[in-house]
Amino acid sequence: MSTWKANQVLAWLEIVINMPMYGKTCSENVKSGKVLLGLSDSELGSALCITNPMHRKKIRLAIEEQRNPGEAKYPKSCRLDHTWIAHRWIPDLGLSQYKCEFENNLVDGRILNILSKKEMEKHLNIHRKFHHASVLHAVELLRRLNFDKEVLIERRSKSEEGDTDPLVWTNERVIKWVQSIDLEEYAENLKDSGVHGAILVLEPQFNADTLATALGIPPSKSYIRRHLKTELESLVKPARDNLTLNNSFSTLGRNSTLGRSFRGPNLDTSGSKTRISFRGSLGRAFGRKVKEDLNKLTIDVETPKRKISAPSDFKHNTLQSVFEQEITPKTNSS
Repeated sequence: MSTWKANQVLAWLEIVINMPMYGKTCSENVKSGKVLLGLSDSELGSALCITNPMHRKKIRLAIEEQRNPGEAKYPKSCRLDHTWIAHRWIPDLGLSQYKCEFENNLVDGRILNILSKKEMEKHLNIHRKFHHASVLHAVELLRRLNFDKEVLIERRSKSEEGDTDPLVWTNERVIKWVQSIDLEEYAENLKDSGVHGAILVLEPQFNADTLATALGIPPSKSYIRRHLKTELESLVKPARDNLTLNNSFSTLGRNSTLGRSFRGPNLDTSGSKTRISFRGSLGRAFGRKVKEDLNKLTIDVETPKRKISAPSDFKHNTLQSVFEQEITPKTNSS
């Protein structure tokens, strides 16, 4: 880059890193690659008239990679442009509601590799803790594949032929699997939930109760939940066994977005009806509408003496309690 002329810098900015909106100011203020390399963050922003901090970060990461190309840990991350991230990768996670934010902030593979929870909240409008976890586990999968898009696509294509390699499953593939285990009436509830293969396999706290909550299966449907648990364990356990536990779970522990301040729902079993009650920050996490919907949920108990109690896992700040607060279950009344 230090030997580039002004026209080479412009071509790199507009074509290679897909930021033509700054081409005019670049041609006016940056006359060589050497000048570009010498700009500080503040100078870079003023020279190119960049007000968006994520745009500035994207250019800075690309410049640093040009300065020391041999030190790039994931050189193929630059091949994941923001268009593919926003229109293919994000929808595959079941998070299409954030597509515009990722596209407007020009999030590419380099940014994904160092994306923080704070940036997700501040710039990408992602506030739900489970959605943080969903994105971070998906990024961890990309790291495991060295950000090789072709490998990811190939493995996903092969996994369509059977219930294999759930680590790379998209949200749509998980929905297809739920339909295949005779839970069609609940499957569509996983849309826009952030549930995909990487979080199924890589998140140690993700279990059948978490998935049942996402699917909107009422606690009273004990046989259906037991069926789901059996099917999920047979799917996920082999995939987890194939991972190097120390490497996978220690890495994911650092990326965990599951806070300690969240609590699961308390089940009030007084009377002949069992009703879910909410405390703490649960109402804020769900939003007023979802809270009202779930407050209307009643579960018939055939034997009054046999009370329904919350699973013991709720006492340990598990992903289940976060999910019950963050994801909107669409309860099937049948």
